[in-house]
Amino acid sequence: MNITNRVALVRAWMQSRGIRRYIVPTIDPHNSEYVPAHWQCREWLTGFDGSAGTAVLTADGAWLYTDSRYWIQAAEQLKDTPFTLVRDDRVAEEEGDVVYDPREWPDPFDQWWEGRPAFPLSKAWKMSDETAGESAESKLRRLVEYLRDEGEEQLLVEELSEVAWTLNLRGDDIPYNPFLIAFLLVRADGCHTLYINKEQIPADIEAYLAGLGVTLAPYEDAPRGNGVKSPVGAWRNVKNAAEADGFRRAHEQDGVAMVRFLRWLQETDVAQLTELDIDARLTALRAESPDYLSLSFGTIAAYGPHGAIVHYEATEESAARLAPSGLLLLDSGAHYRTGTTDITRTLALGTLTEEERSVYTLVLKGHLQLQNMRFPEGTTGLQLDTAVRMPLWRAGLDFGHGTGHGVGHVLGVHEGPHQIRKNVRDCTLLPFRAGQTMTDEPGVYLEGRFGVRIENMLLSVEAKTGEFTEGNGSCNQSVWLEWEPLTLCPYDLRPVMPELLTPDEKNWLNAYHEQVRSRLLPLLPTEEDRQWLIEATEAI
Repeated sequence: MNITNRVALVRAWMQSRGIRRYIVPTIDPHNSEYVPAHWQCREWLTGFDGSAGTAVLTADGAWLYTDSRYWIQAAEQLKDTPFTLVRDDRVAEEEGDVVYDPREWPDPFDQWWEGRPAFPLSKAWKMSDETAGESAESKLRRLVEYLRDEGEEQLLVEELSEVAWTLNLRGDDIPYNPFLIAFLLVRADGCHTLYINKEQIPADIEAYLAGLGVTLAPYEDAPRGNGVKSPVGAWRNVKNAAEADGFRRAHEQDGVAMVRFLRWLQETDVAQLTELDIDARLTALRAESPDYLSLSFGTIAAYGPHGAIVHYEATEESAARLAPSGLLLLDSGAHYRTGTTDITRTLALGTLTEEERSVYTLVLKGHLQLQNMRFPEGTTGLQLDTAVRMPLWRAGLDFGHGTGHGVGHVLGVHEGPHQIRKNVRDCTLLPFRAGQTMTDEPGVYLEGRFGVRIENMLLSVEAKTGEFTEGNGSCNQSVWLEWEPLTLCPYDLRPVMPELLTPDEKNWLNAYHEQVRSRLLPLLPTEEDRQWLIEATEAI
């Protein structure tokens, strides 16, 4: 059934119920970022498969709203459909609008969507208390105390990452996220309920939950939320010492895979490769780690003009063949049993233009500005963002996406509530403190030509040394923060224009590469890998 026929079915249903405007967001019952196939109704209706977007239907109009990451992709995928692209991610609801609610029964998409994917039913597994850094018993006790302090009887934990974090349970129900589809009802009296399909809970996990005072109930019996604000997102956002150490171990494993991949790419005739070959090779190298669980998002291997599509993902139909010239943008990551990774490197495949080298160097300068920043505790993402963009703004360049997002500990690769971006939003006005994981990923995207993005993951830590830490100063600020780079992978220095770098920036690059070399050399499996890394991290 084509998109036009699907739209006709929905419009007939709307007419039969007197619905003037029907809104279909990208949504599941838990407002997940990556929606399970069963609830990918907006994608089924529109044909646009980006991870963010909202469809709006009237009797004589059809629109797809999405943000700047997907404008190029959406414009291509919406061709020859009834949908018009709206370059905005905000839909202003009007009186009388009906919004698709995946918790409604019956779900109207059941009658239209032939062959709708089944409900996901992966098996639960438990993260050790040593890896989590805090037991589920302790976390539930904190929630009970929170409810009593608030004078509330219960809290429905709806966000899947919060359910996973609270119970130290993981699963495989969500693409690229180690979650179980479940609701957790926490009660002040200590009698809790996990609403889940019981066949997902092995006997040992059921016994573990029973010991926590958690009983099982059918997923569809979960109540609606009671309006109490969950504190779990804020708690989860600040990583404890065990989680921070787990991230470090995961990034060492990821760094080994990246170095082996980069060496392979440099020694291979790239003209024999496609973007899909890049994805397959890097995934296979990551999977060799005994702690590897899955990718943390779909790999973006984007060559040449595809690099200008911010969230491009190659398919059999779209995959470009590489050539010994231009830039390959490679954004990828994985979940390991101790932590989660997210890294972008833009790689020279051969001859580059002056423009490619200049843009690459300016993006690198912005990236280094954030990674090497020291700032007072309480600084916000809105304030941090400006320093990253300054080298680009001076050249008349900018990018539409955020500079940095949080990353969960074997949870979602995009984790709130904090963000670093230029937009004034609640997430950009939250104060930073020690123990938060963020990405640092500026970019520039020139449509039809190329794209550059460079990304490391960072951990906020209290600043170790420096005169500024010895006194409060005129602002009475006693705690300063800096970033510890978690990502361990060389930058590609071949595109760099050294004359555009300051002495400080060259020193930062050299210090980072020295750390990468010292941490990864003992872990690499062959002498050839080690020699490649030594050469790739030579001082600039």
